[in-house]
Amino acid sequence: NVYKVQPLLLVQLMVRQSSSQELKQVVSAMPDLLVQWVNAGIRAHQLSHILTALSDAITVRLIELGIEQFGEPPVPFCWLGFGSQGRKEQLLGADQDNGLLISDDMKPEHKDWFLRLSNYVCDGLNDCGYVYCPGNIMATNEQWRQPLGHWLSTVDRWMRTPTEKAVMEVSIFFDLRCVYGDLSLMQSLQQHMLKNSQSNSIFLAALAQNVLSSPPPMGIFRRFVVEQNGEHEKELNLKLRGVIPIIDIIRLHALANGLTAVNTMERLQALVECKAMTIVDSRNLQDALSVLMQFRVNHQAEQIVEGKTPSNYIHPSELSKIMAKQLKDAFGIVKDAQQGVKLKYRQGIN
Repeated sequence: NVYKVQPLLLVQLMVRQSSSQELKQVVSAMPDLLVQWVNAGIRAHQLSHILTALSDAITVRLIELGIEQFGEPPVPFCWLGFGSQGRKEQLLGADQDNGLLISDDMKPEHKDWFLRLSNYVCDGLNDCGYVYCPGNIMATNEQWRQPLGHWLSTVDRWMRTPTEKAVMEVSIFFDLRCVYGDLSLMQSLQQHMLKNSQSNSIFLAALAQNVLSSPPPMGIFRRFVVEQNGEHEKELNLKLRGVIPIIDIIRLHALANGLTAVNTMERLQALVECKAMTIVDSRNLQDALSVLMQFRVNHQAEQIVEGKTPSNYIHPSELSKIMAKQLKDAFGIVKDAQQGVKLKYRQGIN
């Protein structure tokens, strides 16, 4: 099948490019390819794996080009992908969420090399359409370009005083992956995070509060609750009000059980395996996430065909009766799962 081969060819093509401008030309074909892949019946979760593999390949190529320019790294390091890239769940229009985790052997005189690499890679990613992170969670921000010891003490501080800002910030860091470099650095950081979060009921309760802050957009009598103002007035935000609450719920359960899986579907599987979630609850959440992701992907493909910028918003009037029912069922599952979170974690757990 030509559409199955293309992603692999694209990844191989990335490796041969010698500047961010050349990479950008390859990336410019992605919206049209997304439409072809959707029409060929490739499912949303497969597409998100493909799109993440492509952004990984771009990141790796930019790092290699940076090393060609600035010389070999002075000490080992790991380029971290966070959020949707960390989970391998990217779609079109993803912004950057990355960091640089450096060996504790780093000396003050090495700082400049890592700063130059970070600027080069993040600027290149922005050129390719992965825009700068609005929250500045990028390797260009010194806070997220640190040796391992500094990262560990930052995690400890979050755990001790889980303020609302810290909790919103920290949740993205639990979805981490080594995109390039020394995998053992990432594993040390992840193990430290899991060990500390698993036994910290105050921190888990704060994460639960964050999970409950975005109820699904459904009111009484299963009516959709649309955005009230702004450019997306009277539309539904599928990502913020549907997909992200599911990801947050599953992450919370995974952290409470010390699971290393980061991809949402893999977390669900691991939760069932360790008997922290029933097969029924796991299947329901999996189905709800699949429905919402498929809606997003199909809608983005339609927007591309119409010459619009792909977004996560959909107008209820565009939905057929069957689609509206599917969406309401998915939101209903989110609502139930949030209730479960409230009961389990907001009471303060043992």
